Amino acid sequence: MPNKIKKDYILNIIKQIDHPQNSGLIQMIENINVLEQTVKIIVNSELTEGVKNVTGLWQSLIEKDSKIKDCSIIFTKHTVPALKKDTPSKSDSFLNKYDLSHLGKIIFIASGKGGVGKSTISNNIATSIAEMGFNVGLMDADIYGPSQPKMLGLEKSKVKVLNKKIQPQKIGNLSMMSMGMLFPENEAIIWRGPMLMKAIQQLLLEVEWGNQDYFIVDLPPGTGDVHITLAQKVVIAGAIVISTPQDISLIDAKKAIALFSKTNTKILGLIENMSYFECSNCGKKHDIFSSGGAEKITKSENIPYLGSIPLIRDIMESADKGRPYVLHKPEGKRLFDMVVKNIFSELNSN
Repeated sequence: MPNKIKKDYILNIIKQIDHPQNSGLIQMIENINVLEQTVKIIVNSELTEGVKNVTGLWQSLIEKDSKIKDCSIIFTKHTVPALKKDTPSKSDSFLNKYDLSHLGKIIFIASGKGGVGKSTISNNIATSIAEMGFNVGLMDADIYGPSQPKMLGLEKSKVKVLNKKIQPQKIGNLSMMSMGMLFPENEAIIWRGPMLMKAIQQLLLEVEWGNQDYFIVDLPPGTGDVHITLAQKVVIAGAIVISTPQDISLIDAKKAIALFSKTNTKILGLIENMSYFECSNCGKKHDIFSSGGAEKITKSENIPYLGSIPLIRDIMESADKGRPYVLHKPEGKRLFDMVVKNIFSELNSN
């Protein structure tokens, strides 16, 4: 059955509901995603009591249908604080926040240390949101180890400049730019602080990003100049910290959490990557890098636990082939859709 018919089928179900707010709320639906017998409805609305009542009726009625097993509602409200329209020149010191209102909700993805899969997670989160119908920007701010071009199959793409603006590479609803596309693949970037900051400023201000709903920033590992400067210069919707389960990674994850806390950045939560390995033969789960550490930290630091991603060979192979895991396997879509659902929930919480 074509996807359009499936969406119309869901709309016809919820149109049956007799509630004064129903028709108005239906107009706020941004996307209806149907995968097998699972329905996901994205609504551009804040979660008020009235909205909660109506969407509760939607879920109840949809799940009564024999063709559907599960229905979830994701709420997104795109509100951006008003800022001065003056864009700083290249020579400006970092005195005022940039006006990046056209980029929508800006999300930082960080890790206290390298090698925990931060860029892979960033890539799949950005792709997952784009697949939901949103316009998404993905900025590879990992200057010393840019990997997004390779992961998206764009490492051989040539950068274009039009009207003095760098043109991002586009794949569907996803726009991406990386410093790795401005240098030969095997050339080391040996820059100190000032040059590093100019590069970040160039990626933010001199790329023709257009209007985005969400803007994902894949930060360098650690807690250095880039993190501090961006936290001071950008109005951030929230930050996500990536860690693996072992203690050495969690210690550094706590440092990233502390940095965002000190810069008054909302922490959307922590994602545990390489959480476990599941044997393809017997199905048994193996906690290769220990277990339970990430959840303990989220409780001790009082931040949300956004989900776990297992250690899967297909994730690595998909990245190497330049195709995000969420597009390659239904299981990948399911895994990251759940993480994105939790991210959206935190973005819309107080």
